Amino acid sequence: MLGTFERANQMLTLFTLETPDWGITELAEALGWSTSTTYDIASSLVQTGLLRKSGKRRYKVGWRVLELSHVLLGSSSLQTEARKQMEEFASKYDETMLLAVLAGGKILFADKIVSQQISPNTFSTPDGRFKAHCTAAGKVIMANLSAEARQAVTDEHGLGPMTPKSIQSIETLNEELERVKAQGHAYDFEEAVVGLGSVAAPIFDYLGIEVAALSIAAPIQQFERRLDSYRSEVVRAARQVSQRLGHMGFSAPSN
Repeated sequence: MLGTFERANQMLTLFTLETPDWGITELAEALGWSTSTTYDIASSLVQTGLLRKSGKRRYKVGWRVLELSHVLLGSSSLQTEARKQMEEFASKYDETMLLAVLAGGKILFADKIVSQQISPNTFSTPDGRFKAHCTAAGKVIMANLSAEARQAVTDEHGLGPMTPKSIQSIETLNEELERVKAQGHAYDFEEAVVGLGSVAAPIFDYLGIEVAALSIAAPIQQFERRLDSYRSEVVRAARQVSQRLGHMGFSAPSN
C-alpha cells in the first residue's frame, strides 16, 4: 500500500503550472514505469478526484486538489479575515454575507451570515453547492480563470439554469465574464434564487491569485434600491481581506 501512495505522489508532482497536462506515455517515460502501471495509478487518482481526464488518455489536476486547498485556506487567515468584514457589514445593513470558493467546478459557500429576511434553507442544495454561472460569486471567480479553466467548468456542469433568469448561452456567459473581469465585480439578479439579488467581488492572496469571493445577497427589490452602496461595500470589504492576505495590486474600481 505504501508503494502505491509513493507512486501516486511521484505522479502528482509532475503536474505543474509549466506542465499541467500529461498523457499516459509521457508519464510512463518521465517516471520510468510501464504504461500499464502508469494507467492504473492515473485511473486511481481520477477516481479520488486528484486527477481528471482532459482528453483521450490525457490528464490534469483534479477538482479535489482545489477543494483541499480551500480546506487549508478556510482553516487559515482567509476565513478569519473575511469573517471580520462579513460581521461588520451584517451588523450595519442586516443583510446576508457569503464567502464563496470554487469547489469541484461549483460554488461552495465556505462561510455565511444569513439575514433574518432570508430563509436559512435558501443556500441549501442537494450537494451543498451552486452552479457557478448562476451566482455573482461564481461569475467573479470564473472571470479570473483562464479560458481553458472556464471551459472545464462549463464542460463538466453545463449551463443548466437554476431559475428562469439564469444565463443559458455560452456566448452570453463569456460576454458577461469579460465584463465582470473588467469592472472587478459581478451581479446576480434572481439567477440563482428567485426573489434574491447579489453582488460579489474577488479576494486575492499575496501572489495575486484569486482564492475566493465575497458576496452580499438581499431580497431583489431591496437589492436593486441599494445596488450602488452594496457594490461599493462588497468591493471595499473584498479588498480589505485581500490586502490582509498580502495582496497589493489594485487599480481604481469601475461601475
